[in-house]
Amino acid sequence: MPVRRGDKWEGRLKIGGLVVSTRRFETKRAATEWERRQRGAFDEHGYDPSRGKVAVEVLLADWLEEREGRVSRTTLNTDRYLLPTSGQRSGRTGTETILPIWLRKLHVGKVTSTAISAWQDGLLARGLAPTSVKRHRESLSSFFAWCVAEGYVAVNPVKSAPPPKDRRAREDMRPLPALEFEEVLAKVGEAGQVYADLVSVLGRTGIRWGEARAMLVSDFIEVPMPMLRVVRNQPEGTAAAKTPKSGRGRRVPVPDALVPVLRRFAAGKGPGVLLLTGPGGGQLHRSTFVRQTHWSEAGQGRTLHDLRHTAACEWILRGVPLTTVQAWLGHSSVEITARYLHHLGDSADRSALQLLNDSAAPAPTRGVISG
Repeated sequence: MPVRRGDKWEGRLKIGGLVVSTRRFETKRAATEWERRQRGAFDEHGYDPSRGKVAVEVLLADWLEEREGRVSRTTLNTDRYLLPTSGQRSGRTGTETILPIWLRKLHVGKVTSTAISAWQDGLLARGLAPTSVKRHRESLSSFFAWCVAEGYVAVNPVKSAPPPKDRRAREDMRPLPALEFEEVLAKVGEAGQVYADLVSVLGRTGIRWGEARAMLVSDFIEVPMPMLRVVRNQPEGTAAAKTPKSGRGRRVPVPDALVPVLRRFAAGKGPGVLLLTGPGGGQLHRSTFVRQTHWSEAGQGRTLHDLRHTAACEWILRGVPLTTVQAWLGHSSVEITARYLHHLGDSADRSALQLLNDSAAPAPTRGVISG
């Protein structure tokens, strides 16, 4: 039975009269439940809690070695992101590791569902999309399932933690009007022309960030007309590109003003090389872009995804049919695209009201009956 330790309740697992594992909880009920699970695991599998006194990062290396040749290369590459890359260890990349050091150093037997939830929340706070966090969660869950099978832990803590939810404030789309978009380009340009060119591409073609990261030089076509082929998508945290979000490729026409920008990105590169890259020629990383451009200020409070909304609204305002906009954005249905009409309706109302307020001509009085 649990015992009181100060303001906590301590659950204890006894084997052969000896206490082999303890853990403290806020309530007696939680401590009792933990004891029950530990005893059940021992009775069923002969689980020895002392085996769980190994750091997560140590067993991760063993697990990854065992995965070699047993899972697909794509899955293995994704799993490997749980440990720091060589660039992250040396500090060359400037990116944070998927598993923070506090979690990597924990003994596997000490990792709780609370720790898993804290880790997920941390990834979301860093700007990773919930889908990316779920992908890393699946890798970590596979690792702990292996730990259970090998007798290092009794239960998989990932399974008892709720899946990640995007707790960031959700706002309506906020596309940039033409004048503000030019202001953003000028501000981002202070960090380098490459970043200004990148924002120009995102805000004029509507491609997603993951699609931009995976686009190759061969995807920029000038004959018979300038266009971008969107056939790959590589969200942050994934090791290999896959099909776009819609599951199929698409083509997006490139306006004349954007052609020189894309030519600058393609200059000196072979067809199979990444087209849209950072100032050093490396693959785009959201955290690096946000930090180096001071995006929270330069972007006037917009998200990178608002650049996609900016392109869509610009097309509709210029008279591009809604079904064509749907095709260019890669939406699965025209109903999804139609939400831009509602937004532009609000904008049109504000613009019309501004015209009325700015009008210098007096309001007509003909036909008004004075009393």
